[in-house]
Amino acid sequence: MEPQRAVRFLLPPGLRRSDIARSIIAALQAHHAPPTYGFLNAKGLAEGPDNAEVLRLWRAAGHPLANHAFSHMDLNANTAEAFEQDVIANEATLRTYMGDGDWHWLRYPYLREGDTPQKRQAVAAFLKDHGYRVAEATLNFDDWAYNDQYARCLSKDDFEAIEWMRESYFRRASDSLTAGQEGAKLAYGRDIAHVMLLHIGGFETVMLPELLDLLEQRGFRLVTLQEAESDPAYAVDQGVAPGAGATPLERMGAARQATPPGTADDALAGLGGLCR
Repeated sequence: MEPQRAVRFLLPPGLRRSDIARSIIAALQAHHAPPTYGFLNAKGLAEGPDNAEVLRLWRAAGHPLANHAFSHMDLNANTAEAFEQDVIANEATLRTYMGDGDWHWLRYPYLREGDTPQKRQAVAAFLKDHGYRVAEATLNFDDWAYNDQYARCLSKDDFEAIEWMRESYFRRASDSLTAGQEGAKLAYGRDIAHVMLLHIGGFETVMLPELLDLLEQRGFRLVTLQEAESDPAYAVDQGVAPGAGATPLERMGAARQATPPGTADDALAGLGGLCR
């Protein structure tokens, strides 16, 4: 999950970011989730003390933090050197909040690992030299896209639109689980330990309990990032050019010239027009 981002989601009326964090932490606790990594963009701390309170709450609940680049920099749109400096700029804050804890995980912003082989190789070498592991994600259904519209719809008391959003989110989440499992079998010949990308935002206060129930109903067991990415699938070098896909499943599918299953849901296009 990402408790901080360079681009902030709109806040629902009457909620602070720390209120959202408390709700998400409570949902994780209710489902006995193990320590869950939050990926930090420390640039956002300058916006106000409540952002620091999110990090304090996260750590107090026993959840770790890791690196998501200081300003959420897009590696594809910047040089390797600039991206490396953005990663380093995040480290002082990580040391402050994590102490001796393991914060040497990097999730690439936008899951973009470089638009040229040279850039991708340079940053990969930098991360290895600095003791980082890449926090891959195999399950991603763009949960972030619902947060601004939820805030707008709630401010207008448009509960019909919110119900449509709830059904859409749940459907996309369910479809992503199916696509992830089918994609793993296509790419690796078996299902693997998955990592789901989620964001801290207002709509997650509504949907995270339902999402965690769905995972349980579908037979998933919550584990730590370290346990999930100890699956040998994450050590496989897909050997494909940048642009082949954002997730390991997509990259492996491209390497084997097999397209992983996706979703035909066009809900994201419909979201943009809600409650304007």
